[in-house]
Amino acid sequence: MINFIIGTKAQFIKCIPVINKFIENDVKISIYDLKQHSQITSKLRNKITNNYEYIEFSKNNKNLGTYFGLIKWFINNLLKIIFIRQKELKSQYCFVHGDTLSTLLGSFLVKMNKGKLILLEAGHPVPGIFKHFPESVIRYICAKLSDILIANGKSQLKQLDKWNTKGEIIEISTNTIYDSVSNVKMDKRETNDVIISIHRTENINSKKRTRLLVESISNISKDFDITWYLHIPTKNKLQSYNLLNDLKDNGVETKDLQEYDIFINKLNNSQFVITDGGGVVEECSIIGIPTLVWRNEHLDQNHIFENSQNLFLCNYQEKDIDYFLKNYKKFKTDFKKNDTLPSSQIVNILKKRIL
Repeated sequence: MINFIIGTKAQFIKCIPVINKFIENDVKISIYDLKQHSQITSKLRNKITNNYEYIEFSKNNKNLGTYFGLIKWFINNLLKIIFIRQKELKSQYCFVHGDTLSTLLGSFLVKMNKGKLILLEAGHPVPGIFKHFPESVIRYICAKLSDILIANGKSQLKQLDKWNTKGEIIEISTNTIYDSVSNVKMDKRETNDVIISIHRTENINSKKRTRLLVESISNISKDFDITWYLHIPTKNKLQSYNLLNDLKDNGVETKDLQEYDIFINKLNNSQFVITDGGGVVEECSIIGIPTLVWRNEHLDQNHIFENSQNLFLCNYQEKDIDYFLKNYKKFKTDFKKNDTLPSSQIVNILKKRIL
């Protein structure tokens, strides 16, 4: 039995290829759903190809989009972890993923019940404990708690060594998101679309940075069909800054988040993408779509930028933004094919070592 304790959209996207590969190899799977992005992940579960045990650990039925809602959800689940034992997890191998609050809760759940913790996508470098808060703190805590750490790339391995982690490190060729993107059926179409996806706290909590983005895309709105797919916190911030009407007045369409396969096709068919999301950056890197990354550093994604010619940092500087917008076609690259199948690597290695 292998357990996956996950709750966010990105966690489901990156874990489902691994889950499916375990199921193909006749390994029993249990999913403990923390339901941080409940409405989105309920649809993603349809991509799991066969039978598995589903445990609804959290009763949340909404996509959490306010700080109050997120804190309430976290405390409720933390109290459940502290006071209610999950005896079936004792001595069992349990996956958590990434650096979210769901990762932290999942790690606590496993260790409180004396399970064996496997951290997928371990060791992303941190530019400073409080610069990417709380992600940087969560990365460190969960890495230190883990019995097995799965990493890809020299920068991750170097970071794990710097943290002096005690768990066994398994290196794979690349991120499992390669399998997720490769499994999407692409429907290539000619469009004049530009796709926007922004959600990082250092951006949406800065009115200056948010306004700069709104002004930048408003300036090109007559030349492109622009759609901004809104995370709930982003929408709330745009409303509080009185910028939603500015977008509407300039013909920029705002929509809720889409199902994964639909969104990947939107990226693939666009002229270019503006995003700050780590997952979307990696997806665009694979697809080869010109991408303006709405950040001023990429320490936690050096391994992606070093091998991707389609990514360009905005640095929150008008000259850099204008350069990309005028020259975006130069950043187009081919789809990155990857035959190493990282999900298969994980399953093959773990079958030999723990099953």
